[in-house]
Amino acid sequence: MIMPLQSNLTAFIILFLAPLMVAQESKPTGDTISLQDVTISVIPFQEKYGEATGGIVVISTREQELNHTINAAELINQAPGVYMASGAFNTNRLVIRGVGSRTPYHSNRIRAYLEDIPLTSGDGVTSLEDVDVLGIRSVEILKGPSSALYGSGLGGVVKLNATYPRKEGFTARVSNTIGSFLTMKNGISAGYKNKHMALTAGLSRSYSSGYRENSTYTRNSALFNARYFGRRNTLSFTFNLADLLAQIPSSLNETDFLNHPRKAAGNWLAIEGYETYLRVLGGMRLETAVNRQLKNRLVLFSTFRDPYESRPFNILDDRFLNLGFRETFQVDLTEVHLQAGLEYFHEWADWQIYETLEGIQGELLADHSERRQYLNTFLYFHWNPLEKLVIDAGLNLNLLHYNLESAYTADSTDHAGRYRYQPVLSPRIGINYRYNPGHYFYFSAGHGFSAPSLEETLLPEGTINTELKPETGWNMEVGGRGSFLQGAIRYDATLYSVYLHNLLVTERVAEDIFTGINAGSALNSGLEILGRFSLGPIPGKIPLKPEATLGYTLSHNRFVEFIDEGIDYSGKSLPGIPAQVLHATLSGNMHSIKVDLQYRYTGSQWMNDLNDLKYDGYHLLNLQIGWSPDLDKVPVGIELSGGIRNLFNAHYASMILINAPSFGGNPPRAYYPGLPRRIYAGLSFRYR
Repeated sequence: MIMPLQSNLTAFIILFLAPLMVAQESKPTGDTISLQDVTISVIPFQEKYGEATGGIVVISTREQELNHTINAAELINQAPGVYMASGAFNTNRLVIRGVGSRTPYHSNRIRAYLEDIPLTSGDGVTSLEDVDVLGIRSVEILKGPSSALYGSGLGGVVKLNATYPRKEGFTARVSNTIGSFLTMKNGISAGYKNKHMALTAGLSRSYSSGYRENSTYTRNSALFNARYFGRRNTLSFTFNLADLLAQIPSSLNETDFLNHPRKAAGNWLAIEGYETYLRVLGGMRLETAVNRQLKNRLVLFSTFRDPYESRPFNILDDRFLNLGFRETFQVDLTEVHLQAGLEYFHEWADWQIYETLEGIQGELLADHSERRQYLNTFLYFHWNPLEKLVIDAGLNLNLLHYNLESAYTADSTDHAGRYRYQPVLSPRIGINYRYNPGHYFYFSAGHGFSAPSLEETLLPEGTINTELKPETGWNMEVGGRGSFLQGAIRYDATLYSVYLHNLLVTERVAEDIFTGINAGSALNSGLEILGRFSLGPIPGKIPLKPEATLGYTLSHNRFVEFIDEGIDYSGKSLPGIPAQVLHATLSGNMHSIKVDLQYRYTGSQWMNDLNDLKYDGYHLLNLQIGWSPDLDKVPVGIELSGGIRNLFNAHYASMILINAPSFGGNPPRAYYPGLPRRIYAGLSFRYR
């Protein structure tokens, strides 16, 4: 029987030291990667991972493991300090160091990029699930407030790096996966590379009939990446498309969650509620080396979304378009590097709210338009006063204003006008010192902010709250990272503290009405540990090449000052954030067979601000076996894989709706049931 982890970390210490002791008796493999050789692009000067001056995680994707994966939650949840809850394939909430936990149904308070193209709207709303993981080469996560680097984004930054061919010539891949609940994923991709350019293009389709009622999911995706390497110029293009149609089962009350988890919420099932949208994003990046000391980077980008959502209380039809650019000028001297530039967004958002007649669109209730302009100006500084010492500093000035137009409201209320937030100045400083070969100490302090989202500033009936202020925060962290045995053992440990002010709290005042308020302050503190182990085969014995990864988060998040509707919650713990999270993987290669074992423990979390409802932790175990024969003499490769997710069939809630309300005398619906045990099998062919 698997027992919950105790707060004294005894179980964690045993799990951490066991592979460490084994690793010390083994020799490193010939292909292990030294910590110093990994380059980070999520920070301005593309430093080596070991020299980074803050809490950063790099996750490399492995295609065989991703055949069955529809969204990025399983990939991102490997990072300590990061928690991505998934109520459904199209309902996800990303929390970094406790920031973003109060957003009801999507990810907010972070910045996300595909290459250099924003996946985040100017008000901080992000849909990472729109990007197919088969088009991702790696994920870089910069944790904690970092507005000095990217503007609005209080929780941190997620950067998805697109795939490119590794070797010259033509490559192609066809993959097919099928699993329980008729979950299927089919994809085809091709690439070409020579000394001057690299191209990748792909199409994929994901489908699931759903475990629950009213949960059918279909997504078609397309991607195209191109890069040209000139003598002084590098030109890159990125294009990504997602076409989604997904039913919405919504959340359940406790009784239905425990006894009838396959049910959908009655009101959503009655109208067969759903959402559909087309999202297209694209961008171009031109990097120019003027000379050895001067570089210039220009990024142009645009995103279009056209969502439509049929809900029990009304129908929402909206459109979103943004255009923007980011211009950066860099000066490289012997010990000092400087960057200066600006980023500009212009966003158009138009939405209409219609009456619903049992799921059929009725008369118009409201018609609004909003135009937002964002301007970030920034200055970065990178200094190597000593060979072992790195000092980074940055400063960002953010300006935001928007125009609201009300074409129609049911009560004839017109809130049209120009609104402006106060300018926000965000500094950051970081220090990294190599105190021993292969071992680094780092410290950073930085400011961050997140502007109110459209949901928080404007109610569906047209009321606008012009008094809201951006949520702000300060992050302080100290940590160490390094490697032993020529990179066979790598570690990264961080202690952090994030102080949040002017908390933006999303409140549900009716079943169809949300509002935002500024409600006091909070302090989020925690410990993050990441260990990676690459062990070589034991000579003369079993030719097994084991690898292990261990990520652990221990966090304590509390309200410093929070009074809402006359109730004082000061000193209470923030809900929606697990107190502990442990993610461990163990992989082994023997000849052409690979076995992957993944374990995840998600600790208990409070379900409301009053801290009188708690959801206990749960354990998940996944197993995958893959076979890829060595066919070096022919240009065609084959991969077979199969596995079991949730091996012990744990019954758990994959997402909790915090402060779930109760309407019409019905019990609150706070639980999103997680998927039970399921199997899958995959087959892929590769030409190289």
